[in-house]
Amino acid sequence: MLLTELNLETKEMKIHDFIATTYPELVNTYLTIVPKARFMIMERMINALLREGFIQKDQIETQLSQSKPVELTFQKGKIIIPIAEKYSYDRYKLGVNVKFVDHKQAVIEVLHPIFLVELLKEYMEEQNITYSNLEGFQLELADSVANMGLGLLFQETKYEQLKAIGQKNNWQTTLELVNGLAATDPTFDRALFFEQSCVTGHQLHPCTKSKVGLTIGEIVQYSSEFDQVVELSFVALHKDVVYINPQFERRQMNEFWSKEYPTLYDCFINSCLAKGVNPDEHVVLPVHPWQKDQTLPELYANELEKGDIFLIDNYRLPIKPTLSVRTVAPISVDKKYHLKLPINVQMTSAVRTISPNSVHNGPELTGIIKTILEREKNFNGTFHVAGEDFGIRFNSTIENDTQLYHRNKNLSLLIRPNPESLVNEGENVMVACGLYSPSPVSNRSVVYEIVDQFNLRRPYHSLEENVKSFFKKYIDVVLSGIIPLMTRYGIGLEGHLQNSLIVFKDNEPVKAFIRDLGGVRVYKKRLDQQGVPGTFYPNSVTIGDDFVEMQNKVIHTVFQSHIGELTAHLARQYPLHEQELWDVVREVCINIFTELKQDETLREDVEMDMEALLGPTVETKALTIMRLKDDVTDYAYIGVPNPLYKEI
Repeated sequence: MLLTELNLETKEMKIHDFIATTYPELVNTYLTIVPKARFMIMERMINALLREGFIQKDQIETQLSQSKPVELTFQKGKIIIPIAEKYSYDRYKLGVNVKFVDHKQAVIEVLHPIFLVELLKEYMEEQNITYSNLEGFQLELADSVANMGLGLLFQETKYEQLKAIGQKNNWQTTLELVNGLAATDPTFDRALFFEQSCVTGHQLHPCTKSKVGLTIGEIVQYSSEFDQVVELSFVALHKDVVYINPQFERRQMNEFWSKEYPTLYDCFINSCLAKGVNPDEHVVLPVHPWQKDQTLPELYANELEKGDIFLIDNYRLPIKPTLSVRTVAPISVDKKYHLKLPINVQMTSAVRTISPNSVHNGPELTGIIKTILEREKNFNGTFHVAGEDFGIRFNSTIENDTQLYHRNKNLSLLIRPNPESLVNEGENVMVACGLYSPSPVSNRSVVYEIVDQFNLRRPYHSLEENVKSFFKKYIDVVLSGIIPLMTRYGIGLEGHLQNSLIVFKDNEPVKAFIRDLGGVRVYKKRLDQQGVPGTFYPNSVTIGDDFVEMQNKVIHTVFQSHIGELTAHLARQYPLHEQELWDVVREVCINIFTELKQDETLREDVEMDMEALLGPTVETKALTIMRLKDDVTDYAYIGVPNPLYKEI
């Protein structure tokens, strides 16, 4: 493919030049991948147009019912959107590229999403629609497209190598591959492998791959799909500028480092002695390498000059980035922990720092949920939460600090377990979005490999029966804890694909873990009624008296983003209509609610949640409108038909 045929956008051209300089053998491959990356983001943009009210719903339904493409007409011409399939929650699969027909009937293929936005500007001007972040959105969109191409390029290159290894060892599935690689390399992290495979990001967010603020080299260095080893630095903070969750004492943090990383602790002691300071008055804290170079000197110059913060000499911890750039996995045989660290860069839609709210509430909620899970016997052992065991951050002592908000969230740490440490012999744990990554062994989605293996083990049932059986087992383990935690305890977990860990044994879903408590929504009235005490950070957005916000958190992340992706994929591949799968989900929900209703004190709560989850429509995040408004905290919602609703 000739470079001139593609008409590379500015950021795509920068990536092309980076590849030409750094990996010249991959240039031609990159050019073949660019159209695929554009189409993936274009499909997300089209979903935003059709779902978030840019086009009237009755107009969409009328055109689709007549097997016509969706058209958006305005003075300059019309945008023609060829839809191949429609799925639950008004999600759409784009057939081929969007076309634009001008007033002279000239047909132009829209090859890049930013050109679609240019056309939409004309439409919005006619409709007197204005958004404050339209230009910023276009920049993020272009960044997302270009970074998607970069990620897909490296995935394809890596998969060629893995495919050859799989063929040499006669491994037939991805699970066989990762188990085989782990058997030969004790530091190989199977769970991390699946995180690295999730190259395409959020399935509906057009800016899913945007990393505004990172250079191309930094993206390659710090993003999980590139499988780079990064060295983590550490600083020491004086006790006067440290905030630790009240559940812990300061010494416990240093005891952790002393036990887990004795060489680091020795270097800490030596650095303290060299500076003539008391180690007992200081706390060890890791710093992401980007943050160390870009943010630490700027935001903490005063403390660095005074000596309240200083670098620990002669120690670096080798780590690899996980799916979340700010969360890293130390490379080790035991694979115990993940370290969540702030990085002052906007990725997808938010700057990825760690707020004082999260540092306090993460461990607090972890303790609360641990108490609940013990009380509930982990819902028959099928549901767990990978909590946040430690929370620590910098705490400014400067009077009237004009940078207080930023300084208190840019030097922080949350420690959570590595998923590999949570499973037993014979089990595999993977982040749920890894199910939809292509297999390096078969080139099919990993979920299809697993379902096919599940089917082969049950030859006495039909394929349709086995797919339904697999699906029900999956839904059982996910919802077994999600719904009771919501209805009995008022805890709405953020169980989307990136936060959900599914454990498989013999290709059967046997457990689910939810991680990352920063996006949880708690309806405190229910928690209080169950006698589970908690002390939360003042004015926390996560804790409140809004039960609708708590319900919406579950509906958007668990049902639409998580389960909706599974129903769409299974319906696309197997002889099942998607609604048949939603009927299974509805039955599981009703069974759980029926059991909860046996507790008479919960009857009103059960009715409230059933009405929200099973009603004719549900609210879900309008992700693109939120970016156009440049608002990530005040959620914008849209109403969509609920596949769980059934007229009685």
